[in-house]
Amino acid sequence: MVTVELKLEFYCGIKEIARFLGMHQDTVSRKIRQGKIPAKKDDLGRWVLSNLDYYQSLKDVEPKP
Repeated sequence: MVTVELKLEFYCGIKEIARFLGMHQDTVSRKIRQGKIPAKKDDLGRWVLSNLDYYQSLKDVEPKP
C-alpha cells in the first residue's frame, strides 16, 4: 500500500490575513517587516503569504480577543 501526502499551497494577501487574525492591515504589515509573520513579495511587489507558512507561524502571532 502506498501513502501519498498532498499539500495544497495557496497565497493570500495582507487584507485576508488581517481579517482572519482580527488585526488592522497596518499591524499585519508591521509584523511582516519585523519577521513575526513569514511573507514574501510577489511579482507585483505585494506582500503575500503561503498558507503552509502561515499555519506554521500561527503559534507566534496572537490575535486580538
